[in-house]
Amino acid sequence: MEHENQSSQAMVILRWIAFLPSALVTAWLSWFVVALLNRITMAMWLDPNSFLSKVFIEFISHAVMGAAFVYVGAKIAPVHNKIIAYALAGIGLIAAGFMLSFAIMVANYWAIWGDVSLILGCGVTAYSVVTGETDL
Repeated sequence: MEHENQSSQAMVILRWIAFLPSALVTAWLSWFVVALLNRITMAMWLDPNSFLSKVFIEFISHAVMGAAFVYVGAKIAPVHNKIIAYALAGIGLIAAGFMLSFAIMVANYWAIWGDVSLILGCGVTAYSVVTGETDL
C-alpha cells in the first residue's frame, strides 16, 4: 500500500515538472504539422504561396499552436486545471506580446498576423476550458 502511495506521489511530481515543457513541445509540433498538412493539401488545388493561402495557413497554424499550448498544459497538470489554463494563456499572451513588439519593430506583418492568431488561440481555449465547453 505504501509503495502505491509513493508511486502516485512521484507521478504527480513528474506531471508538475512535465506540464510546461510538454505544452511547449506540443505547441511547436502542432504548428509544424498543421502548416505542413495545409501546404501539402493546398498544393493539390491552390498555390500555397498565394496571399490568401498564406493568410489562412499562418492564422490556422498559429491559432492551433496557442490552443495546443493551453490545452495540453492544462490537461497534463495534475490539479487546478482551470487555473493552469488561465496561467498558460497568460504565459502565451506575454510571449506573444514580447514577439509582437519585435515584429512591429521590423515591420514583419506575417509575424504580427501569427502573433494575433496565437493570442486568439490561447484565449479561446482558456475560455472554453474555464466555461466547461472543453473537458480536461
